[in-house]
Amino acid sequence: MASFASRTMQKLFSARLLLEHLADADNQDELVRPAFKTAHIEAVLFQMQGAFQSLLYEIAETARLPKGEWHNSQDLQAAAEQHERFLPQLNILLELENDSFSWLSQFQQRYKSCWLPEYQVVTEVKEQAATASLISVANDAISDQQQLTLWLESMQALIKDLRLTMQEF
Repeated sequence: MASFASRTMQKLFSARLLLEHLADADNQDELVRPAFKTAHIEAVLFQMQGAFQSLLYEIAETARLPKGEWHNSQDLQAAAEQHERFLPQLNILLELENDSFSWLSQFQQRYKSCWLPEYQVVTEVKEQAATASLISVANDAISDQQQLTLWLESMQALIKDLRLTMQEF
């Protein structure tokens, strides 16, 4: 488990470093700023997704599943079922993924929008249509950096909690 745990921590550390650099976006030239922000936001999302996938390998390794490729929770669930293994940590992840209001579900949708830009446009149009008839009293939107920081902190807490429950037999 040490190798995947180490990789998970490396990915989380990289995401944290990129988030710190994202704070420097305001110091960038006005023409470079949008590209700088987009590049750093997507890089943070990529590193966090790498940490999530590495966590899946940690869970599989703890359950002593044969080596395989798990790109998402469903892949790992299929392998666990095939080998008749019960993975409570995986069930927690699946529950978070299936809850559209959870941080993990929202993070994964944002990550997906990096690869499927048309998904992001549809979401933005729906949000604009939903708020078009409302009177704006205050801007409650949080910045991308704040959102990413919350997701990263949530992911770190989740990984810590899951590791406490994972035991090697």
